[in-house]
Amino acid sequence: MNTERRSLMILGAAALVSVLLAAIVLIMRAEQGRSHFAATEFLPGFAANVKNATNIHVAAHDNEFDVAFKDGKWGLSGHGNYPADFDQVRHTLIGLAALQSLSPKTSRADWLHYVNLDTPPKGNGTAFTVKDAGGQTLATVITGTTEQLGDPNGTIGLFVRRPNENQTYLARSVSTFSGDFLSWVDTSVVNLGAARIQQVVVTPPRGKGFTISRAKDSDLKFALVNPPKTGNPNQQILDAIAYAVSSFSLVDVQPSAGMDFANASHAVGKGFDGLLIAVDIIPRGRELWAKLTASAAPGASADALKDANGINAKVAGWAYKMPDEKGKALIADLDTIMTPPPSQASDGPPPGMMGMPPGMTMPPGMGTP
Repeated sequence: MNTERRSLMILGAAALVSVLLAAIVLIMRAEQGRSHFAATEFLPGFAANVKNATNIHVAAHDNEFDVAFKDGKWGLSGHGNYPADFDQVRHTLIGLAALQSLSPKTSRADWLHYVNLDTPPKGNGTAFTVKDAGGQTLATVITGTTEQLGDPNGTIGLFVRRPNENQTYLARSVSTFSGDFLSWVDTSVVNLGAARIQQVVVTPPRGKGFTISRAKDSDLKFALVNPPKTGNPNQQILDAIAYAVSSFSLVDVQPSAGMDFANASHAVGKGFDGLLIAVDIIPRGRELWAKLTASAAPGASADALKDANGINAKVAGWAYKMPDEKGKALIADLDTIMTPPPSQASDGPPPGMMGMPPGMTMPPGMGTP
């Protein structure tokens, strides 16, 4: 074997040894850098005690409320124990019980806001505290940003921490958690469907009352009965009035016992089947609150009477803060209705699709603090 051949073999062997040594070093470094943190329950023992939960305190940046189990049902204790959305309660409790820590993350207090884990209400996190009937804390956690784990089973990554610690964790979660009050309550109070309302009689806080109506349920637009001799009614507002009655919803709720509806304005919707929905509306500062009463007109169908009883069972004793666009629609007066809408840009959204129908303002005295 010549010298060149021998030199090539020696160099090749040396190169192979170098590659092997490099591979060993990389493997060792990888093992050193690999986290040895085992996935564990983030809330140890809560899964076994979740059945004892009777109170959930929710605190977010812009609201804080309690959901409590009382008299055999879950309700919003700061809102007269108004029924809570049981699906939200169930998903939250199960989700908290199933939280699994995957790996520790930052423990720097000045980095918490980057993953939405600053302490509320000043911070951007959402805190949940679960207690039993004796006031014993069963679980407490601040939840923050989510991220995808690529789990085919649908679990997500969730940044969490304990309120008394800065150490954060990436956890595996089976659900998302909401600190929004409206997600904990059924916001749909009355949902009759667009085709059911035949007419609405409105007694606004100022001026003469008026009626809007349509001849048959297939008519898409409502008309002003006995309109003024000059001008054209604002069609967007007419349709918004009917929609506000047929799809009545809330943004807050309280017992009606502490509110004075003696001087309320009124809107009474009548269905083609004889169902009647009366909405009494009062201002509270810049907010509009309403209470509802359902009944059946003479000759109404059996379904109308049944629906009226069901609605009354749900709304009796409650007052509802209305969404601005629906509340303002139900206190619109003739002057407002006869104000033509501004022209729409050719590339803009369809009329009435961006909140309050154009041309509508709060009547004097209805929005004064």
